[in-house]
Amino acid sequence: MGEHFERFLETGFFTRRAAIAAGISDAMLRRSARHGQIARIARGVYVVAGTSPPPGPATVALGWRVVVSYQSAVAWWDADLIAPLERLHVTAPRNRGRRLADAGDGVRLHRADLKPGDVCLVRGVPVTSPLRTALDVSRSASLEEAVAIVDGLFRRGLLTVEEFRAAAAAVPPAPGRHRIQLVAALVDPASESVLESLARVLLWRRRLRPPYTQFVVRSRGRFVARVDFAWPALRLALECDGFEFHSGRATFRRDRRRWTALARAGWRVVVVTWADVVSDPDYVAGTVAEMLSAA
Repeated sequence: MGEHFERFLETGFFTRRAAIAAGISDAMLRRSARHGQIARIARGVYVVAGTSPPPGPATVALGWRVVVSYQSAVAWWDADLIAPLERLHVTAPRNRGRRLADAGDGVRLHRADLKPGDVCLVRGVPVTSPLRTALDVSRSASLEEAVAIVDGLFRRGLLTVEEFRAAAAAVPPAPGRHRIQLVAALVDPASESVLESLARVLLWRRRLRPPYTQFVVRSRGRFVARVDFAWPALRLALECDGFEFHSGRATFRRDRRRWTALARAGWRVVVVTWADVVSDPDYVAGTVAEMLSAA
């Protein structure tokens, strides 16, 4: 193998554009291909001899000229998912005949004619834009997953609620339009975690949706606490207690003192965990309903 291609050993593949940027001419590419140092696997995409890159997002997207999309785009944008990905989602034009058979069983192929603004180049890989990703996921995923993902895109600063709601309102009549607009009605840019998003959808489904999120409680004009969900007229708060936020004893103690401060201010606090929301939604809904009826 020529020294020109050593820089591409880590990934195993490279594009013509990357080669040109590295000072490798088209003539050198053709000569190296004839000598078996590299192999052309698609138009403008080459693999270094002796390497066998796994069918990861970059390999599939560049080798098969598709776009990383749906939940895989969420991961590539480094936003939150509710569960690890089991398959790589990619999108190809509707008129493409290739079935991605060689990419393996772990690839889910979607068909769509993406507009130029729907695709971004992220770390050298074509990925659906945050807005397009949000619309795709909202149309196809469960309501809980879609709301959590779009909230996460807000949290990462990749998308604004105004942009998403405007795009949702502009979706033409077609399958999935109602779901997208429902997600737009339920998302919350103030959401601080996936658990909060899941709890919000759960409460909405049970007709228990709180009037406020991330509500600041004050007593006699002084700050007491900020709570995840609040019914101020009833002095009732719901807190989502995720294990990931208790990285040490100091955080654990601070939360307990905050809940004590709320109790001293005359507030009742319901605390739910990930297991409660995901595995026992009846417990969550029943507890909140009981607290609301007792007020």
